[in-house]
Amino acid sequence: MSRFGRWAIMAILVVCSTARAAEIARWEAGKNGQAGGVILVNAEGNKWTLAQHGKVEVASLEPTHDYYRRAEFVAKVNKSIPYPIWLVLEYVDDGYGLISVGPAGRRGIPWSHQWGVARLNTGRIRRATFRVDGAPSGLSGGGSVAPLEFHINGVEYLHAIYVDDSQPEIEPVPDVKPAIQFDNAFQRDINIGADSPLGQEAEGLAAVRNMAPLVRALGFNGIESYVQWNYVEGKKGIYDWSHYDGVVNEIQKYGLKWFPLLIVGSAYSLPEWFHDSKENVPFECLEHHLTFDVQSIFAHYQDPYVQQFLSEFAKHYGESKALLGLRLGPSGNYGEAQYPATGNLGYRRGAVHTHIGYWAADPYASPAFQKWLRAKYGSIDQLNAAWEDNFTSFDQIHTFLPTSTPVPRKQLDFVDWYMGAMSDWCGQWAEWARADMPDASIYQSSGGWGAPQIGTDYTAQAKTMAHLHGGIRLTNESDNYALNFAITRMASSAARFYGAKLGYEPGGFASMRGVVARIYNTLTNGGDHLFYYSGNLFGNDQGADAWRRFAPLLNQRAKPEIDVAAFYPDTSIALNDEELRYLYASAYITRVEAMRSIMDFDYASEQMILDGALDRYKVLIGIWGAYTEKPVLERIDAWVKAGGTIIWLSRPRGLPQTPEGDSSLAQSWQRGEVGKGRAIFFTGDPEPPEEYVEFVRKHLLELSNLRPEIHRALEIEKPREVYWSVLEGGKLALLNFSDNEAHVRLSGSRVLDMPPYSIKLESNW
Repeated sequence: MSRFGRWAIMAILVVCSTARAAEIARWEAGKNGQAGGVILVNAEGNKWTLAQHGKVEVASLEPTHDYYRRAEFVAKVNKSIPYPIWLVLEYVDDGYGLISVGPAGRRGIPWSHQWGVARLNTGRIRRATFRVDGAPSGLSGGGSVAPLEFHINGVEYLHAIYVDDSQPEIEPVPDVKPAIQFDNAFQRDINIGADSPLGQEAEGLAAVRNMAPLVRALGFNGIESYVQWNYVEGKKGIYDWSHYDGVVNEIQKYGLKWFPLLIVGSAYSLPEWFHDSKENVPFECLEHHLTFDVQSIFAHYQDPYVQQFLSEFAKHYGESKALLGLRLGPSGNYGEAQYPATGNLGYRRGAVHTHIGYWAADPYASPAFQKWLRAKYGSIDQLNAAWEDNFTSFDQIHTFLPTSTPVPRKQLDFVDWYMGAMSDWCGQWAEWARADMPDASIYQSSGGWGAPQIGTDYTAQAKTMAHLHGGIRLTNESDNYALNFAITRMASSAARFYGAKLGYEPGGFASMRGVVARIYNTLTNGGDHLFYYSGNLFGNDQGADAWRRFAPLLNQRAKPEIDVAAFYPDTSIALNDEELRYLYASAYITRVEAMRSIMDFDYASEQMILDGALDRYKVLIGIWGAYTEKPVLERIDAWVKAGGTIIWLSRPRGLPQTPEGDSSLAQSWQRGEVGKGRAIFFTGDPEPPEEYVEFVRKHLLELSNLRPEIHRALEIEKPREVYWSVLEGGKLALLNFSDNEAHVRLSGSRVLDMPPYSIKLESNW
């Protein structure tokens, strides 16, 4: 008999048993629940009705169509009962999801152990059990609980609720087959609460046991967890991996693999012996001269410890078959390739001073800056000429806020050094990791959205990781597709150009909308890796169903066919905060979102252009930002004269020009000196951006050198919230990212009807 068959018989025997000596309160569908001590109520916005599900009577919950509110059962215990208590939910196991029980209002319910909470679509009656260890906060009553109100999420058909005064029998977890089959070369990992603190390993293992069958059933092949320095080297020089060994062993029992994030320098990962030593040199911000315990990358005291940590990890896990891959966490609040930004997580997880800014005020930052300037200028006279200054020695120069100087070259030098220092540090981490683990799948953690203060240079990271046969994992995806595209496209463009692998992670909250948007983003970039937080799928009512419906399309993921690149103005971004600094008020990002409504396109950064990326494209368009370095302008000029087309908006920031204001090359384009190419200038007002967007579309349709499939896609009649991408091989990928059904007219008058938040792949269009 199979494991599933044995479980089914056991479950039926347990559910059908009527002798429950420990039961002290109960509600059951179709019976007088009030007399049993538990009441199931209808609350505002959360309605249920009695119904028959097979041979079982249930309370059937009315679903919600609000992506930001959950439908829930509301139950009350109306008699005094001693705690600890065990709350048991008997439910019909229909669909996939995670059952949770939350407090009423601000009353916190101190749950501890729980099991049976993963819905696995067996169609049977199962039990979810939660233990309440003490009185909910805000309630008194000594050793009793009354009244107790709780909200039940993640279950649609509820058969019974009862309270026991002792632990009920634990049912085996069903062994179910995956509902989705994937190409296993594609990494799909998720976090499921395996990151238990030291001393609470049992909770982490229980989380794996509860949720691993669910995520495996939904086609995931990896479980992610943090690996913190302080958890393995509590005493200097003594490494103990037992905390993670238990998690890894439990993960393997379910046919899954481990995808760890290695963290050494972030504040919460510091061992006490290091934190209290003289080697602890934290970042200090230039804005307030306050510190944050994330380790300064300018001091280098952490270097040997990072190397040793990576080496010890490799010795212990590097050859393990349990390893799906790994991700590096070189710096930042959470272990990312960036400086401190937002995220209030300090040493011992305490509160900290942190913000997006320039973290270059510690005692080692200025000497590092001086060294960089010496290497660039050679002599102080050369620097003074560029900076319009009168220093007598490099030693007189200290780090400064870029906005404190009106000299563009001085600003650029600081930002170039600042971002380059982080790129070098992350590259060093990657080189150490690759030396220790030559065959591992290694990803760099690339967060933020490109603002210089954050320090993430996606082009540099993609270039480094491609050289090391690794990848970059974006940690910043948005719940909104257009914004998601705008903030991840620099990294995906660079990764595809240089040959780095590409992975994605949400920046936090994600509704069902975000689940679909992120599938589409990976599908249309040929992504190699996709990560979800468990709450993205199971913390809302629609996420798991959306994943099940659209994730199979990822088997057809491919790189996009792109003829158009948007100029990514690295120099302007460094000089002007309006370009990118303010995520939701960025001049560049808001216009990229508008441009994405008419076409799919790449970004071309200044370094990519210098490395020859323009040869991949037929058209380069300006979005916002006029400044760039002269060698970049010269490469653009050569490309135009060889047959390329540039489309530029003349105002409000003017023609492409150097930081010193030289726009002579762009002026020559205006005079028609373009060789075999074309230069098209928009002279209208780009605010709002829709007029410029339509101007670009009109002129693209007039070009004869675009691929035929790109021409056809540009002619599609659709709402602006429908996005298209042409994939290598010719398939058309469509996303309707709106609350409304969309009617999409393809070439030949064929019309597609697309439900809200849906994806379609078309082969013959």
